[in-house]
Amino acid sequence: MIRSPFPRAFTLIEMLTVMLVIAILAGLVLSVNGLVQTKAARARAEGEIKSLGLAAESYATDNGSYPRSDETDLLDPRDLSASASPTSSVYQRTSRYLYIALSGDANANGRFDEGEGKSYASDLFKPSLLNAAKDGSGVVINVNFIKDPFDNSYGYSTAGAKDEEDFIEKLRREPRATRPANGRGFNPTFDLWSTGGSLSASSGQAKWVKNW
Repeated sequence: MIRSPFPRAFTLIEMLTVMLVIAILAGLVLSVNGLVQTKAARARAEGEIKSLGLAAESYATDNGSYPRSDETDLLDPRDLSASASPTSSVYQRTSRYLYIALSGDANANGRFDEGEGKSYASDLFKPSLLNAAKDGSGVVINVNFIKDPFDNSYGYSTAGAKDEEDFIEKLRREPRATRPANGRGFNPTFDLWSTGGSLSASSGQAKWVKNW
């Protein structure tokens, strides 16, 4: 048999096949990497929610109630309308209120100043947990909200506590009163959650990391 003096080159089909295999493998690697990162972010959110919840319990022990404001009484985690989003101002303001209450940083400038109040989570509020404005040197000057591992605002609500308070008051006036069927919130204390990277609550709560 007479052999060609030139080495056999790859055919176009072989090259395309190799490129296709490489593309498939790269897609699988990227997909698995994305799942791992999402799982890690959810695990971190669960830990942060637990830590924030423990800090809120300590706050309640000292103050007789959990951190509450008119806005935390209004924000309802059951509200899945298109306007309910972790990028909304009400989400961010209630999250900021929770930061101020638990950190003792009354003016939300990113540091605990003497005489401002008691800190219930001194080791928790690291820069990675805060969305904040910084000066030219990178020093925090104003905390906007507590951010979850997906860089969105945590949701914080006391709507359930407000409804429970209103119902108890109603029972005093009407001993046979029944609890409203369309109640707000999930806990009679406070609700704390991350939307798990979803920017729209209307997509449902399947991705949420929550304390209920």
